[in-house]
Amino acid sequence: MTFVWSVLGVVLVVGIGLVAWGARPVSPPAEDATSRRRTVQTQVGAVLVVVSLGAFVVAYLTAPWP
Repeated sequence: MTFVWSVLGVVLVVGIGLVAWGARPVSPPAEDATSRRRTVQTQVGAVLVVVSLGAFVVAYLTAPWP
């Protein structure tokens, strides 16, 4: 089970990193291609964050508490 938690933590960190990287300002000469790529990076990062947080919440709610 530790492996699952570790993978979910890594997915969460990667997702947050992609969102932060995609949110950086774009320099004017390379605006179009870079802007589209960063938008995709931000969207992928947001999906990774939502999936990992959702998995954490589901695991928390379904855990057998004493």
